[in-house]
Amino acid sequence: MKKEVYERIKSFNAVRQQQVLPIKYKAMAQNSFAFFRGTCHLFYEDLLKNYPFAVSPLTWICGDLHIENFGSYKGANHLLYFDLNDFDESISAPLLLEIARLLVSVELTTSEIKFSKKERSKILQQLLHHYRNTLLTTKAQNIEQATATGLIKGCIDKVNERKENSLLAMRTDNKIKGAHLLVSERLLTIKKEEKKILANEFTEWFSATHTAGYRVTDTGFRIAGTGSIGVKRYLCLLENIKNPRQKKLMDVKQALPSCILQNKKMIQPAWQNEADRVIKTQKMMQHVSPAFLSSFQFKKDWYVAKEIQPASDKITIRRNAKQDSYLVKYVSDLGVITASAQLRSSGRLQVGTADELKAFAESDNWMPLLTEWCLHYAQQVKKDYAIFYKVWKEGFFLT
Repeated sequence: MKKEVYERIKSFNAVRQQQVLPIKYKAMAQNSFAFFRGTCHLFYEDLLKNYPFAVSPLTWICGDLHIENFGSYKGANHLLYFDLNDFDESISAPLLLEIARLLVSVELTTSEIKFSKKERSKILQQLLHHYRNTLLTTKAQNIEQATATGLIKGCIDKVNERKENSLLAMRTDNKIKGAHLLVSERLLTIKKEEKKILANEFTEWFSATHTAGYRVTDTGFRIAGTGSIGVKRYLCLLENIKNPRQKKLMDVKQALPSCILQNKKMIQPAWQNEADRVIKTQKMMQHVSPAFLSSFQFKKDWYVAKEIQPASDKITIRRNAKQDSYLVKYVSDLGVITASAQLRSSGRLQVGTADELKAFAESDNWMPLLTEWCLHYAQQVKKDYAIFYKVWKEGFFLT
């Protein structure tokens, strides 16, 4: 007997942290795109059950690529970049899986904010055109502060003005010594004993792995994103012992197996652990990765740790004159960034080479079917969202 969409969602989230799932479901109830963000597993269940596309080269994919999983951040070299920024579901897979998820997300987003069918078609065509052309060059491109234009330039310029002190002021009580995190809807308290153990272990690990002389003064349970809500995630506040004015905020996120592989077996490298997979894929695909990106083990679980920066942000698509004029260029840039990540990681750990990606892109006969399927699936997402919203309102997810 076929499960209803809401039963599939509840089953998938059964192993997550149940106390925070109402926050996830509320976020998913906003609109069809938010629902799509929170149900990556449904996308791959549906796509891989009856895979519709031609054979395409193996490449590294971030797995959960959508229009809001791109953003600006400061690399380990202290320069600002705009790139892919979520690798929780990353695996080696046929390249069309990645671009299909991005296309569906763009169609849903632009549909939600009332772009016409003709406008949406132009946007998707431009995305695919720039994606394919970048593969044909076999040369990865990167977008940094000096080369950014349009919406991406505005995003990078905005975050470049932010200061570390402003981030600490928003997240902490701002004490010079012995500072504490501010509890909020997105940062929950954890039990005193667990906090003590986490603080001690993270302090020891950070000193051995990165920089000695820091100690954790406070921790909390962090809620961020949409799809990842329910995964164990902590925020750690570190303070320099000799100079307490120097502080760092570290995001510590549990790494779970990619949901894609629950639906189809695909041969993968023998990773040391799931955090190792996420980090190595991120380093292969990004032009430059953020500082302090590393794996941390706590109570037998593996976590991806990275510094939270004042200089990080994403672009939320809204309907206004300024964004409308830049939107085609912005979505075209996403196509370039996606292809560049695949080229950058090509030939690594037994995926296709740049020449194989180019050979695939030399023909465009895969594009019409891909576009047709993505448009059809976007309509399916809207139907699934309507079903989900109805049972969510009725309290199904509270039991």
